[in-house]
Amino acid sequence: MRQWIWTVSALGVLLTLTAWRAMTFDSLNQPITLGLVNMERLVANYQALKQDDEQYRQTVLRRQKMLETRTLLEAKEWEELDALEQKEAEGKLTGAERKRLEELRKLSEQRFTELQHLQLKESKAEEERKRMEYLQNLQNSNREKLQKLMQKFEEELAKLNEILTTRHRDRIRDASKQVAQQLGLKMVIIADDELVLYSEPNLDVTDKLLEILNSSK
Repeated sequence: MRQWIWTVSALGVLLTLTAWRAMTFDSLNQPITLGLVNMERLVANYQALKQDDEQYRQTVLRRQKMLETRTLLEAKEWEELDALEQKEAEGKLTGAERKRLEELRKLSEQRFTELQHLQLKESKAEEERKRMEYLQNLQNSNREKLQKLMQKFEEELAKLNEILTTRHRDRIRDASKQVAQQLGLKMVIIADDELVLYSEPNLDVTDKLLEILNSSK
């Protein structure tokens, strides 16, 4: 699971602590009606969360691929790849452009394989030595650009992480409120093993939360 999913879970644990503290100061003469949520089961069966998790994972993989495909490109090739990927995102690639795009995406990997082969070769001809130096210089010259691009991607992923965390935290809270209103509960908390030593099975409202979460669009 992605880090942002566990951020949602961590926030839930904090709410549990707050709830238990509130219970401590509640009147002992008043019955406390509560519902418990199994967060692990909730995360595993919350469909929108799983879909967003997969989209996040695919976004990370695409960013990693974009970095890898630029490792050993010349400046003009890098610019050409940027332009073709932009057209691809817009759905405007011609057949010839798509073919060129695939060629550019494979170029760094091909050159990296070539560089490794040359580095491992003990005896090199002058032409091979020059070719190896060219590839090494190209790799070094791209390092700073790649670092800047990586930083840009990290900022984008951090922003996406925040959006997803807020979205699902709010949805879980809203669903918890609905369940509480339906069942007449005073509170709905996370069934954390470190805090809940024992609970009756009928206090578990995880499935009811999932019904609400998975039915919402």
